[in-house]
Amino acid sequence: MDSMKGERGEVPKWGLVGAVGAAVGASVCCLGPLLLLALGVSGAWIGNLTAMERYRPYWMTATVVFLGLAFLRVYRRPKEVVCTPGSACSPDGGRRNKLILWIVTALVLGLLALPYLISFAYAAGPEEAAPTRSVTLSVRNMTCSACAATVKRSLTRLEGVKDAKVTLGPPQAVVTYDPAKVRVERLIEATTKAGFPSTILAEGGNR
Repeated sequence: MDSMKGERGEVPKWGLVGAVGAAVGASVCCLGPLLLLALGVSGAWIGNLTAMERYRPYWMTATVVFLGLAFLRVYRRPKEVVCTPGSACSPDGGRRNKLILWIVTALVLGLLALPYLISFAYAAGPEEAAPTRSVTLSVRNMTCSACAATVKRSLTRLEGVKDAKVTLGPPQAVVTYDPAKVRVERLIEATTKAGFPSTILAEGGNR
């Protein structure tokens, strides 16, 4: 037990590893499908990752707890302590430990915020003046804004797709495409391979 606690003032490795692991767990539901899509991995099974979204609050709570314990260990010191050069409580060691802790904290908070940042990055789509058609797809398995970003990415990467507006409420994608370059079946196939099966909800005319 003492080996787990470590020296007071020293960065607890178990705290940092726990915080990073919990942050990954909190983000896998949203970032997992998008990352796999970027790596070229496809399959309807990817949509199962979105089921982890219900546990996101628990993972985020665990992240805060681990970080809190790490900060408590680094910044709380006994009133009287004898420090040897190079130890965690020495001036150099203390500054180093605090720097490591703050760097990891920034990375963890960035990981937690990344799903929301991704949704903003994919919010606006390109608009091109060309003869196109539109189709509205009903999309399943979307649980967060990053899921919508993944669906948008899976569609807009297809040649012939001009724009894709994806919403969570209702869970659908309005796709503007060039029928001479891509068919609706390819749109459905793209979202399904990204883990978000879709079906035609409505079709529009030429634009």
